[in-house]
Amino acid sequence: MLTMKRRSILCLLVLLTIGLLQYYCSVTLPPRDKPEEICNEKIPMSICANKTQDKLEDSALEKEDKKHVVREAKKIAINYGLVMVTFINKAFVPFLTNWMCHTDKMVNYSQVLVLVTDKSVYRDISAQYPSLTVVYMSVFEEMSGGQKYCTAGFMRIGIYRTRVVNWLIQENIPVFLFELDALWVSNPMSFVTSKKEYDLTIIPTYEKSFEAAIGFYFMRNMTRMKLFWAELVHRLDALDTTFSCLHNADLVRSNHNDQIQLMELILEHYRNIVIYFLPLNRFLDGKWYKNPNTEQLKNAFILNFNFIIGIQEKIKRAKRFGHWFVADDHVTCVRPSVEMTLRNQIKNNNKNSGSIK
Repeated sequence: MLTMKRRSILCLLVLLTIGLLQYYCSVTLPPRDKPEEICNEKIPMSICANKTQDKLEDSALEKEDKKHVVREAKKIAINYGLVMVTFINKAFVPFLTNWMCHTDKMVNYSQVLVLVTDKSVYRDISAQYPSLTVVYMSVFEEMSGGQKYCTAGFMRIGIYRTRVVNWLIQENIPVFLFELDALWVSNPMSFVTSKKEYDLTIIPTYEKSFEAAIGFYFMRNMTRMKLFWAELVHRLDALDTTFSCLHNADLVRSNHNDQIQLMELILEHYRNIVIYFLPLNRFLDGKWYKNPNTEQLKNAFILNFNFIIGIQEKIKRAKRFGHWFVADDHVTCVRPSVEMTLRNQIKNNNKNSGSIK
């Protein structure tokens, strides 16, 4: 009889415990305790139907921009057979300075076309770096600040950048596009442009992935490449129209960007373009910082500052690893060179296996 009572009490305690667990698991956390969503995956595709349109129209201003960009790019391509292109807004000025400070012995700046979205930045860098060709993009003025990932502004920057590259490729100008938030260990130009049997040479986002990092690529002026890129612009323009009523800070879906649209075209084998995916052990991404390996970095061409959110966070991390070559005045270059930085890191590693392997 005593045993039966104990069993009954034990069963009661188990049931009570299960009930309490079910209760606590079903409690909804207050909104402030919920993790913040980066993107808006539930945004309806019809959100801008019958609303004020604010898309990147082919306006008179854009036509003027196109004329200036193509003219300057042609001048460079006539002398060098291609043009190196990068975009910069006000928020990215520190990365331009850092790039100029550590590539001065490896890059011919006469090949570089810098497209600027802010008039004051245009004046400043034109004066500071006369060896660069700098063009002001008036249509882009409203996006001169930093645009966060998954916002309509971020999406529009990708769309417009792709459109500008299309201006050049349709004019038979081979394009090497790169972003400034990176460490160049050595000049990647000869390696990237040596793959002559390929239409597009680009960095994959992951090993064995068809998703490409659209901020670094070399594109040959082949007919099928022109048709491929024109189709990409067409699809991105449709996306721009779909979300034309949104403000730049409004969130969109994670797949609404130039990178995903490019991947879809690649997977379709559109126009059968031939793509060379650059090796990730030579073109390192920001995941390197989580498991740093100096020997690997020595053999790399570039190390991207990605896989971290925020411009200031990128700069802090680069400083921590000795990959920042700009003084606190944001103008003066700080030596040593990249080579000296790597040698110092190897020495430090031999003494202490701390942050650098």
